[in-house]
Amino acid sequence: MNKTFLRDNLKRLVLVLLGSFLAALGVQLFLVPIHLLTAGIAGFALLLSYVTPIPAGLGLFILNVPIFLFCMKYLEKEFLVWSIVGMITLSASFALTAPLADLHPVKDMYLNLIAGAVVSGFGCGLVFRARASQGGTDVIAAAVRKVSSVRIGYLLFVLNASVVVILAIMYGLEPALATIVVIAIESVVIERTIIGVDGNKALMIITRKPDEIAAELMKRVDRGVTIIEASGAYTHERRPIVLCILRTRQLAIATKIVRDIDPESFTYVHDVTEVIGHGFKASPI
Repeated sequence: MNKTFLRDNLKRLVLVLLGSFLAALGVQLFLVPIHLLTAGIAGFALLLSYVTPIPAGLGLFILNVPIFLFCMKYLEKEFLVWSIVGMITLSASFALTAPLADLHPVKDMYLNLIAGAVVSGFGCGLVFRARASQGGTDVIAAAVRKVSSVRIGYLLFVLNASVVVILAIMYGLEPALATIVVIAIESVVIERTIIGVDGNKALMIITRKPDEIAAELMKRVDRGVTIIEASGAYTHERRPIVLCILRTRQLAIATKIVRDIDPESFTYVHDVTEVIGHGFKASPI
């Protein structure tokens, strides 16, 4: 039990360290040389470093201290601990990679913003996969969920929008618009890093031929299938529901199976962000 706990937390720490370093590397190597920003509190720290002598790493730490002091009583202990670890490692990584900003290896602004967003987004995604955070808006969001019904998306939008507006006032519209693109790309890369490139889908099939469809899905797609007993609300006719969780790449085969066996079936598909169980690859930690 203790060995498993230590091994799990060691893996989490390695991912947090690696993710924080990559997040800082992407920002310092590609975004800082052309005065672009990243999302959240890190964006404020970068903006602060552009207009004051305070380095981004130190600024990030300073900005996070009051956030943690105000929000810590609303956070679960494990999340709080790993958020502090993530925040400290990100701040240290910003300080460690600061000299790399002078290298400016890529001159084109658009290549810089794409590379910076992809590298930093991948780093942040690794931290989230470790069930940790890097402080800042993640801590604010977790605390707000505990005490308020305010939509987190609105809060993050206002925060990021304010950073972009200040950047536009200081450096013009072009870097501000470029920063919007950076934030958008980062969001996509973070999500893909967390759930994987090949995501999961839930296939729900209302059919008169549940046994035939289930058998063919298990044979050709090699996924487990559950048959749920159901009936129509109007006709009260028995109409079982076939449920199957599969990979996105398997979806076309599965829907063709359904159409071939029961063209009159009613089928809908929705995204599944995480699957834990036999037949699916678990998160690395």
